[in-house]
Amino acid sequence: MTKKTVLFFSLWVFLLLLWPGLCRAEEIERNIDNYKKEVQQKNKNLDDLKTKIKEKSLQSEKLKGRELDISAELKRINAELAKIQAQIAKLNKKIDQTRSNIIITQDKLTAKGLEKEQSRRLLKNHLYFLYKYQCAHLQYLPVLLNNTPYSILISNDKYLRSITSQNLQLYQQIKGQEAEIAAFRKELEGQEQQLEKLQQQVRDQEEVALKQQDLKASLLAQVKEQRKSTEDDIAQLKKESQELQNLVDKFRSKISGLEKEKARIKKFNYARKKGAFDWPVQGKVISNFGKQKHASLNTYVINNGIEISAPAGTDVLAIEQGNVLYADIFKSYGLMVIIDHGDDFYTVYAHLGATGVKENTRVLKGQVIGQVGNGKNGHSNVPNLYFELRQDGKPEDPLLWLK
Repeated sequence: MTKKTVLFFSLWVFLLLLWPGLCRAEEIERNIDNYKKEVQQKNKNLDDLKTKIKEKSLQSEKLKGRELDISAELKRINAELAKIQAQIAKLNKKIDQTRSNIIITQDKLTAKGLEKEQSRRLLKNHLYFLYKYQCAHLQYLPVLLNNTPYSILISNDKYLRSITSQNLQLYQQIKGQEAEIAAFRKELEGQEQQLEKLQQQVRDQEEVALKQQDLKASLLAQVKEQRKSTEDDIAQLKKESQELQNLVDKFRSKISGLEKEKARIKKFNYARKKGAFDWPVQGKVISNFGKQKHASLNTYVINNGIEISAPAGTDVLAIEQGNVLYADIFKSYGLMVIIDHGDDFYTVYAHLGATGVKENTRVLKGQVIGQVGNGKNGHSNVPNLYFELRQDGKPEDPLLWLK
């Protein structure tokens, strides 16, 4: 078997071993994207629900304020009703007193009526007696007319005048009694009419107040129902919001799990590449990874990478495709380039004399990213490339990853 055949077979086995992980990684990436879209949509729905909850809460607060205003108005109406009822009670007492007065006056009228009847009977008797008297003494009329003595005429005249005067007094007394009775009746009728008028006014006021109370009570019940309905809506929206938040948390948990699985697969795939990367520059390793003695300081230091000697100006190549994170001078490292290869896998190229890449640009595997410097940086004074490899934020020995 030729060397070319062995190489082809090894590459084929490597791809077969790598392919399931790559397919799974792509599937995980799709699932992560789908879950992220779901989370984004659910977060939008959550924002909408929060907006609705806020609007409903404001509406509920307004209804509470309206409810308090109506309650205060009801208290005022109840106070007015209490005053009206107190006035009615006072008027009812006056009515009772007036009715008592009416009874007393009616008794007086009855007595006056009896007195009047007595006077009428007495007057009737007087008139009857006068009539009988005149009939009995008609024989004296010619005498009176034929030069009857003056003394007799005077005596008869006095008698007649006395009777007539008494009758006239009785008649006037009767008329006075009738007028007094009429006045009493008119006064009582006026009082009764006035009381009835007052009672009607009070009844009208009470009816208006009761209508207002019914209206306010109805409005209050309506506002309470609206507030209860609003609070029920808020409770339902909060429930939906919580359920949606639980779903978002569930999706995020799935995303986190998938991200971890993706990182594990990627890390596993990168681990398969150990010992398979091309060297960034050909040369001799003059400073190894780990604890090393510094030549000029005569002390031991921890070296996170390796130094590879190479002539100044030698091209430095990217060992894998990625994005340039940094391309500038950095302290004792001199001109330095850092490339992000994804999945927390980074490479560092320092002690450069020049670089042809810029930050936030994409580089391909084997692309020239710079040239070796003059050797003024690092542990040695000879031209060299400082190369560092980091995975998950931790430095790794580059010699384990390079061919």
